[in-house]
Amino acid sequence: MFKNKLVKTLKRSKNGNKPDDETLRAMTKIQEHKRLTSQEFLKVYDAIWQEGPKTAYKTPDKWRK
Repeated sequence: MFKNKLVKTLKRSKNGNKPDDETLRAMTKIQEHKRLTSQEFLKVYDAIWQEGPKTAYKTPDKWRK
């Protein structure tokens, strides 16, 4: 289930452009349940990473006042 969702996300990544050869190789390995090389893993990670929301934490020094 996760495998299918990951492959679908990789196909849609990079603003709708066709995935490059290295990403296609990684997608094939994911579908075949094979290990990715570190370079392929980083390529997949960069393709699916999204920036999260900004958070502002209060300083603990002000809690004592």
